[in-house]
Amino acid sequence: MNTTQHNDNKRAGTGRVTGKRSSSERSVLVCDLSQTQAALSEDIQKAGWKVDLATNTATAEKCLYNHEYHVGVVVLTDAAQLQDLEEILTRHHLHWVAVVEPDLINDEKVASTISDHCHDYHTLPYDHKQLVATLGHAYGMSVLRPKPAMQDIMADEDTKMVGQSESMLALYATIKKSSRVDAPVMITGETGTGKELVGRALHNQSPRNDGPFVTVSCATIPEGQISEVLFGSDSEKGKLEEANGGSLFLDSITDLPATQQMLLLRFMQSGLLDDGKGGQHQIDVRIITSCHNNIDEAVKVGTFREDLYYRLNILHIEIPPLRERIGDVDSLAQFFFNQFTAESPGRIKGFSQQAKIAMHQHHWPGNVRELLNRVRQSMVMCESSLIQAIDLGLGTQGAADGGSDAPTNLDEVRAKAEGDFIRKALERNYNNVTETAGQLGVSRVTLYRLMKKYGVNIAGSGRRNAATSK
Repeated sequence: MNTTQHNDNKRAGTGRVTGKRSSSERSVLVCDLSQTQAALSEDIQKAGWKVDLATNTATAEKCLYNHEYHVGVVVLTDAAQLQDLEEILTRHHLHWVAVVEPDLINDEKVASTISDHCHDYHTLPYDHKQLVATLGHAYGMSVLRPKPAMQDIMADEDTKMVGQSESMLALYATIKKSSRVDAPVMITGETGTGKELVGRALHNQSPRNDGPFVTVSCATIPEGQISEVLFGSDSEKGKLEEANGGSLFLDSITDLPATQQMLLLRFMQSGLLDDGKGGQHQIDVRIITSCHNNIDEAVKVGTFREDLYYRLNILHIEIPPLRERIGDVDSLAQFFFNQFTAESPGRIKGFSQQAKIAMHQHHWPGNVRELLNRVRQSMVMCESSLIQAIDLGLGTQGAADGGSDAPTNLDEVRAKAEGDFIRKALERNYNNVTETAGQLGVSRVTLYRLMKKYGVNIAGSGRRNAATSK
């Protein structure tokens, strides 16, 4: 690699170390915010690694978002870099190796951060042979590490879930924990967020995965037939019995009529069904329900039984709307594009930058289902090699809605989305910074820095502001 090319990359902020790469090469991300260790990336690359170099946090996040790494290197030459590096280390759980100025090891905060987040560390000046050996060991250990919940769930084609945002990682972890037990689960979320998909993931991850997964839409079955459909008749099994040994997914549970609510409550208390011959028999089924976010109101006004609600809501999973995980739009759109590419083989290559910006600016009231429909529509309507915003039915609406302050590139769109997400998280916790930081998986120091970065101000915005520093 010639020095000129490397310096050009560093000035541009792309941080991409170029050179011949084979499919067998192992990848490593080097985060050198100090821009002082140019030889480090070259030494690692000469040892046979595929190296990506990030000289600022934006480039590091972009690399980590677009590529998969098992290991990474962070260079720390100044304590002032620690906050930025801590955020990267906290959000992305690679086997990190730190390269640190010797004096900084005596800093308690630096030592704690390295101990908490790094596989190993070297002090400057580093020995490149020892560093490469450490990277090889870290890579080997990362391969042995159990797959995260996200990969377990995504590995099943029947429950394909896409997204690496913080809210989706939390969702994957909740699904994995909930699948280990047999308690009823209530899934809430807006229309189009994928509630049945989460229900299937719960079933497929559970010990019941060899049993049936039976679905019933309480909103689409006529009231006069719902009892027979659920509980059966003298001549036909009901869905509860069909699901014996597996899981029953009751979609739109708030549409279940009052009489059937009582029958379902009775079944959940006893596990018994009438056998049609004057007797009863035991049914072993896990009940998974879904509804919009209005069930609390239905309980309050009396259209849904409170005692049944508490029986069904032992475990609760809330699916985030797409607008709160806007960083997943690119990967979701590409996933759907790959799904439907057979309908227009070879003609369309992907999405234009204009289309990507429009997707990031759109509010997505129909959530993932709307995105799927728009991508499929665009692949029919597109007359060029790249899908445009107008093909998606978005036109220039996103920019128009934003006025002169509308974001003009993807980095600005993602920054706006992250700022909005932090604001909403603080609102949910009545501006309690400690609780919000815990939910977001970052330290209080990092959250304060992000609030400053995105202009999130909580002063005077709630009656519990006094609790923000607890």
